[in-house]
This record gives sequence, structure tokens and C-alpha cells, in this order.
Amino acid sequence: MVMLNYTLDEMNEVMHRKLKIEDYDRLSLKCGLDLDHGESALNFELTSDRVDVVSRYSLASIFASQLGINIKRHLLIGRKNPGVAVDYTSRRFVNVIYVNLDGNIRDKIDELIAIQERLDKNVGRNRRKAAIGLFDYSKISFPIKYHEVDSNQINFIPLEYQSSMDYASIMKELKQSKEYGNLSGKKPIVWSDKTGRILAMPPIINADSYSITKDTKELLIDITGTDKETVNAVTKILIYNLQFIGSVSLVKVNYTSKEIATKLSLETHSFHLTEEVVRSLLGTSVKKDSIRRILLSMDYTVIQSGKDLIVRPPFYRQDVMHQVDIIDDIMRNIGVDSIKDIVPHSYTEGGFLPNHYTLQNIREILVGFGYQEIDINALTNEKYQFDKTFINGQDYVSLLPLKSGEVTMVSKNLFPELLRLISNNLHKKFPQNIFSLSEVVEKGNSDVIFSNKTKLSVVSCQKDANVTDVLSIIKKVLADAFPLNDLSTDYIEEGFSKTFITGRAYTLYMNGKPVGFAGEIHPRALNAFGIELPTAIAEIYVDGL
Repeated sequence: MVMLNYTLDEMNEVMHRKLKIEDYDRLSLKCGLDLDHGESALNFELTSDRVDVVSRYSLASIFASQLGINIKRHLLIGRKNPGVAVDYTSRRFVNVIYVNLDGNIRDKIDELIAIQERLDKNVGRNRRKAAIGLFDYSKISFPIKYHEVDSNQINFIPLEYQSSMDYASIMKELKQSKEYGNLSGKKPIVWSDKTGRILAMPPIINADSYSITKDTKELLIDITGTDKETVNAVTKILIYNLQFIGSVSLVKVNYTSKEIATKLSLETHSFHLTEEVVRSLLGTSVKKDSIRRILLSMDYTVIQSGKDLIVRPPFYRQDVMHQVDIIDDIMRNIGVDSIKDIVPHSYTEGGFLPNHYTLQNIREILVGFGYQEIDINALTNEKYQFDKTFINGQDYVSLLPLKSGEVTMVSKNLFPELLRLISNNLHKKFPQNIFSLSEVVEKGNSDVIFSNKTKLSVVSCQKDANVTDVLSIIKKVLADAFPLNDLSTDYIEEGFSKTFITGRAYTLYMNGKPVGFAGEIHPRALNAFGIELPTAIAEIYVDGL
């Protein structure tokens, strides 16, 4: 959750209306926000999906769409080319933007710094994936360069300090270094100007000589990081929020390698929307003209195409991934209280699915063996599913590009996610014996044919873990839960040759039909997860039984 705290006067100044606290209470409820307020203080609690709302300007824009108020926002103005070069570094993805403010920054400086801190923390993951640097444009001698240097070349006055410091002093004495020093690579990264003076040492600290003040009229803002998608997402959100206080331009960046170009695009995916689809989800009719008016007020692009509407979300909305997200915006605009209740025509008695008792039996058996059940996330990424496990990634369900590179596909196997969990809990007591009985999504012969399949994965991580013990547990589970006693094994020949130790990996068969696999994880895969103890796993296709 994100908290935005403002006074009533601060919000009314942006809204250009003299609204009362009761008005903000009503608007917050309609927009799905929680509002806690005092006599003149407004404390808005936002859900994590609206990462673009990081200032009173973007917050007011949501309320303005409900009231038909037009809050002025500058258009994005072309590209500026003062001379910016970027080398390949350990934080190799970089975007730069320029802002010509409406007058001096003055009372907006606190808000600007708050925007930076919120994005660094919530979207940039505490500067690990992306970090923002603010500079007074007029103080910079261009061209500037982003590159690695030897630590003995570092010497500048850090932000809010009075004297120059070398690299050792910066890393030892600065609070920011203690907090973010581990994010720097083997060699420090700097921005330097044409004279060789250091502007900043991302993602730790900027030089005081280039800091913004209340008299600053022009900003240069860098967004640097390790994840391209996050760097681009932060850049888009910054552009949106800063368009309320000045004219924004993208700065042309000369990348020394194509590999590090962020290829920032403000284009978004198009969705087809009809009255029928909206009615089927909301349970109430909303006319096409009303849909169009509502979405236009919320900064969507809407084009009519026959009976359909072609809808394109705003460039800064990282949360719109499906038609449902757009219809959710429509629902918030018309208000949940305006949707009539629908009385079902018939009533049925609820009950368990046919396989409920079988699955419950499996859980009870494994808990009896001392294993702990883990609920894994269905969404993951190729790094954990394939790269770290050395599995050839194919025939899996990938997702459209999202705001976070952490979520790019649906789990194909369960055991990589259990290894991921162990790697995140190395500080906990061992042995760690865990299992997951969850659904994965399998891809069929067509891009549009998917099916949910239930899998069981058992993982044992301890000093004497071995596949023989895991197989004996699996045999007991199959015998008691189904019952099946004719489990046979054969050495795995392909697919997992780099995942398991040679001679300690098996395909599992029941009546000649493959029903799973088991093995002892190879040290190369354990090292990729940072796991030091032997680990054995088994994965069963429960639906096949």
C-alpha cells in the first residue's frame, strides 16, 4: 500500500475547487481508495496496482475525471539533445528526461523529492531495479557521460555535505552508502561532465554542486537500473506526474552498445470493447457513448470501429493488462452502488469437487512424513523455471510484457518455485522438507489452447537428502491416495540432463505411462539458487492418475 498525505488546501489548489472533506470521502469511496482524515488532513491509501499515482497531481487527476474537471497537463515535447553518452555498466539501463518547470520549483520541491522516494522504493524495489537522480539542468556542463571508473578517481562533495570525500569515505560514512552500497557493482558508476567533474554516483548519492533548490527552473532527471522494463516503467510514471508542473522532453541518449538501449516507447496495447462484454461482466448495461465518455475522461484513447470500441490505455498505466481492468475503471466511474443486484433464477447446493478427498489425502500423508505444504504463485519467470534449473524452456505459457520483469510466464513445473522458496529462507533451520499440490497451466497445440493441470512436487533439502528416500515417500503417497502399487522407474535420458546428478535421476511410470520424474539436484543448479545442502525432488502429474 502507498500513503499520500496532504492538507485540504493542498488538494483544493490542484483541483481548482473548494471541496470539503466530505467530498473527498465520497470521491475516494467511488474510486476504490481508502481515506483517513483529520480536521484538515487527508491521508489517502492507494492499492499497489496504481503505481502511477505518486503525487497530489496524479491523485487529483483521478478525482477530476469523476467531476468533469480538466486539470492542465503539458504535452510531451519532442527530444532534447544536450549530449548524453552511456557506457555498458553493471546498472546498464538508462533513460534521461528534461523538465522546463512552470516558473521556479519553490513549494513543489518537497513534492518532487517525495515522488522520487516513492518510485525508488515501490517500483524501483529500493533502487535495486531502478533509481532516480535529480539535477539542476542549468548547473551542468554538457556533454555528460555515464560510465564506470576506478574507485581512486572518486572525489566530490556528496549531496548536503560541505567538503569533498573520496570513495572510501563515501562508502564508510554516508547513510545512503550503508543502505544502497551493495547495489553498486565491482567498479563505481558515475555521471561526469565535459571537465571530468562527477555529477553523481548512482544509485547511491548525487554531488551537492548540481542539487536542485527552490530557484531551480529546469530539471535533468536520470533513471538508471538493472531491469529494462522497470526503468522504462519508472520513466513513464515520472513523465506523467511531471507534466502537471512543466514541459517534459525525452533526452536523446547515445548508447555505446545496442545491448543497453532501453528502447523506451509510449505506445500501449489496444483492446476491443463492446457493450455486450461490459454488460456480461458488470451485470448492467452501459451505452457505448457512455463508455467512450468515461474512458476519455480517464485519459484513455478511444476509437469507434463499427459496433466495437478500440481502447488504448494511457502510457503510464502499468496495471491495465486485460479488458477486465478497463471495465473495472468503468465500474469505479459509474459507482458500484449504481449497479443493481441480480437475483439468481435457480439455487444449487454447493459441494466439493470430485478430486477433493484424494488431494486432501495426499496432503495428510505428506504432512505425516514431516513435510510442510507451500502455496506457490502461479506466475513466475524464465530465470527460475529454466535458467537456474538448466531446463530447456519450451511449450510454456508466456505473458504480455508487464510492469515487472519478475512476472513473465505461468509456472510449468513446481519444483523450481520450491527451490526459490528455500533460497529465500536460507537463514531458517534445516532440514527443509516441503511440498506443493498446485495447478500449472499447460500449452496445447495452438497458442489459444491452454489447460490447468494439477501437479505434486516434493522437495527435501538436508545434509543427507537423496532421491531414494523421496521415491519411497512418493510410492507411499500413490499407494494410499489412489491406490497404485506398480510404480516403476527408468533413468532420464533427456530434458533434465543438466538439472540432476547423472545416475540419480528417473522418469516415473505407472502401467507403462510416464507420471512424473525425480532426482537429486545437480550442484550447478543448487549454486544458481545459492543452496549449499543436497536436495532431492519428485514431481508427479496428478491429473494423469
